[in-house]
Amino acid sequence: MGFSTTVGTAAAAPLPHMIHKPTHRHCYSNSSCSSTSPAAAVRWRSWRPQLSPPPVPVPPQVLLPLRRPQQPSPANNPRRLPTKPSPRRPVVDAPDHSSHNDADGDECSSSSGRNVKNSSCTPTDVLRLMDVLQLPVDEDLYVSLIKECAEYRDAAQGARVYAHIRRSLPDLLRRPAGLHLANRLLFMFGACGHQHVARQLFDQMHFRDATSLAVVIAALSAGGSHGDALRLFVEMCVRSGGRSPVLEPGVCWLEALVTVLRSCARTRELGFGRQVHGLALKVLGGDDAVLLEPVGESLIQFYSRLGHHGSAVKLFEGTRSQSAAAWTCMISGYTREGRFKEAIGVFREMGRAGRRKNCHVFSSTLSACAKMGDGGWSGKQVHAAAIKLGTSSDGFVCSSLVDMYMKHELPTEAQRAFATMDGMRDCVCWKSLLIGYARSGCGMEAVKLLYEMKAAGINLQESIVHEAMTSLDILKQVQET
Repeated sequence: MGFSTTVGTAAAAPLPHMIHKPTHRHCYSNSSCSSTSPAAAVRWRSWRPQLSPPPVPVPPQVLLPLRRPQQPSPANNPRRLPTKPSPRRPVVDAPDHSSHNDADGDECSSSSGRNVKNSSCTPTDVLRLMDVLQLPVDEDLYVSLIKECAEYRDAAQGARVYAHIRRSLPDLLRRPAGLHLANRLLFMFGACGHQHVARQLFDQMHFRDATSLAVVIAALSAGGSHGDALRLFVEMCVRSGGRSPVLEPGVCWLEALVTVLRSCARTRELGFGRQVHGLALKVLGGDDAVLLEPVGESLIQFYSRLGHHGSAVKLFEGTRSQSAAAWTCMISGYTREGRFKEAIGVFREMGRAGRRKNCHVFSSTLSACAKMGDGGWSGKQVHAAAIKLGTSSDGFVCSSLVDMYMKHELPTEAQRAFATMDGMRDCVCWKSLLIGYARSGCGMEAVKLLYEMKAAGINLQESIVHEAMTSLDILKQVQET
């Protein structure tokens, strides 16, 4: 169907529904469809799709760098409460901005001592955010923050959390409802190595229980204050007014008894330890109950260390659940008394009983093998058992192997054991190998080992070098004569 391209003066304008829009692309450029009329030009204007404008690029969000608290070095806190290894915090990767570095760089270097890029949120940041938002902090949040400070051994952050508790909830720690939070604070300060702060907080507590007693005694014992731990235990046991917390039912007081027995062994308080033994019999209700608990292992270790090996043997024979720690105490007790064959016999009996041996069992047994006069034959058997169980590369086992082989003048086997050690080699292992080389007449190997120790960063004590050189001089004089 055709259309006229001329428009008459008298003719009416065509209706819109009479004009058909082309549906094919070739109609836009066809010559037959072109027209010189302005109305037709408007009517037949080529159609183009409406394109959306390009998206505006959104700048990436900038993550503010958060500070990470400084973890105290092991040299500053030599004694700590035994806990599991602490996990690493999630790292927030943030770009390097000069404004943030200028503002927070000095503060981060002074408080945490770490780079701003490798940082994470701290308990202080959480409390500061809660204060800015004017949100109340409940007891559960305080407990979570204190637990985190205890995991990372961050005493500075823990002190700030404690100050925030005293500022926001001053009466919480004075009520029975705040006893759980106070015990958490005690454990945190004890785990961070601040035993004096834990003791001050314990003295200020209006309400105490067996958990409070166990935590403070464990903190004092771990810090080396064994006498204070024993005096506090006696004070709590004879305290007038009400029942003593140590006799309350529960599990925490068992840990308190274990810690007290360990302190008795360190201070060699035989009479006090026997009184604690009697208290355990009174509370638990007989020998069978005592031997089933961790107190039995502590009693075996206590009597074995103080030279009463007969009492330790009686307790060991009556113990039903004999753990690796109990077997290690028996082996160490026989070795301490010079009964090396009996010590090795306990090791073999442990294998026949199907008990799992750990690195401490092998280390104690190798100490007995080093003093046997069999030319290292028993030590080689124990070494083979360690290889079979996969503990031959442990640091304790390797140090004992080096010492045992060197005492039997077997430097080749000692060098092999030294080469298979995993991780960092301690000074005892280096010293055992050096003295063994010197006593065996391997002067060149001893000199090479001295240079290796220096390259490895081992502090060369004058006593070690003097002992090695003296052994070489004595050996040369013997050979000359």
